[in-house]
Amino acid sequence: MSSDRRNDPENTSILLERIQTLESQLEEIRLQTNVLLDIARALNASLDPRVIAANIISAIASLISIDQASVCLYNEKTQDFEVIGVFDSRTIYPQMPPNLDLSFLARVLSEGVTYYCSPGNRAQDWEWICCLPLQNAQHKTGTINIHAIRQAEITPEQMQFLETVAGHATSALENALLYAIVERESITDGLTGVYNHRYFQKRLHEYISLCQRHKRSVTFGLLMIDVDNFKQFNDRFGHQFGDTVLQIIVRELRNNLREEDLIARYGGEEFAILIPEATQKIVLFISEKIREVVEKTQVYNQITAMNVSVTVSIGVTLWRSTDTPASVIMRADHALYEAKTTGRNQSIFR
Repeated sequence: MSSDRRNDPENTSILLERIQTLESQLEEIRLQTNVLLDIARALNASLDPRVIAANIISAIASLISIDQASVCLYNEKTQDFEVIGVFDSRTIYPQMPPNLDLSFLARVLSEGVTYYCSPGNRAQDWEWICCLPLQNAQHKTGTINIHAIRQAEITPEQMQFLETVAGHATSALENALLYAIVERESITDGLTGVYNHRYFQKRLHEYISLCQRHKRSVTFGLLMIDVDNFKQFNDRFGHQFGDTVLQIIVRELRNNLREEDLIARYGGEEFAILIPEATQKIVLFISEKIREVVEKTQVYNQITAMNVSVTVSIGVTLWRSTDTPASVIMRADHALYEAKTTGRNQSIFR
């Protein structure tokens, strides 16, 4: 009897159907696994958050017919969101509405649970159909947002896929942000926050290469700035006050320079400023403006309960076609030395 049952064609057919079903399911799992591996590779292929955001949106679009989507980064210090990726099928230059209230994203992040609202319940454009929190045990990183789709609903299977993508996206963005911190710290001065000597040298070489390619049609200016009598500040009031003086001078430099001008701490109490596409008139105007602003600056000293006056001496020059990095720095240094030895609190051009 059992032998007949085993050889029953109907049972064999059912068994074959089950095998085919299992094979189809295994093939689907294999394809999904390959897709997720490709997405993970794409997300980790860049350390630029905006490139990662574009790859996140591409990953979503490979599964869901989206019309509008975005990726936002969260700044835990300011508790603000920055939009780093936007997709809108209606335009190649998409932008999120400037008046869009992003406070909803903070609620999603605080709850740590994916938000989903059926597309039919949206009241206006760019509302949230789906918001996936990007976070781990240590940090709240941001959100993936779907605002409009061309299908009736997001299925449970698709939602599971989206949450897997969100996990990979969190890791990729965390790596990118960590890299940005390390890179920024490697090129900036820890006390003042401006660029350090090593980065200044790198950019100086780049400026010279640019000028050499354009022959004499473009040049740049170099200012070497030294705080007058700085040793006396340290000796009389202590090194902490000296640090405060440097920080306040940097604040004034930043407030009175153009966005394209580059400030670096050259060493000790000396700063260097690179001024692109400059003329003698421009560099002299900028140097005198800096000198006058610093001269008017008062630094409060807690020990004496008095304001202390600060001045700077400035050596100014322009790059010349025969200059090397060393020669242009030397000429600015000579001008600075002359400014300090002939009275201080002045700018001298050479």
